[in-house]
Amino acid sequence: MGRLIAVLVGVAVLIGLILVFTVGSPAVGEKAPPRADGKGETVIGRSALAAKDTVCRENLRQIRAALQAAAAMSVDEPPQSLDEVPGIASIRSCPVGETPYVYDPQSGTVSCPHPGHESH
Repeated sequence: MGRLIAVLVGVAVLIGLILVFTVGSPAVGEKAPPRADGKGETVIGRSALAAKDTVCRENLRQIRAALQAAAAMSVDEPPQSLDEVPGIASIRSCPVGETPYVYDPQSGTVSCPHPGHESH
């Protein structure tokens, strides 16, 4: 009888931990403010999206470096679209929303239009 109670208590603790880490709980800490894109309602979802946010920042950094290299090698005008920049074919869109990055050939700037990524 004592073993059965110990097993039931152990199962209850495991279920509680699973709920805390997948849904979140005020007992663990205050709920994080909602994301600008409205995604990531669970702890696991927020963690996955935070990783994709980092990938988006890195994609933009690589595109900007490629644009600088293309501008340094070219005596003509800068590329008119991201299609003209070599080496970035696989990173031309945000990994979170799959929206293409916005490139302004006049200023040579590239940005992510996904909500919450304005500062990237």
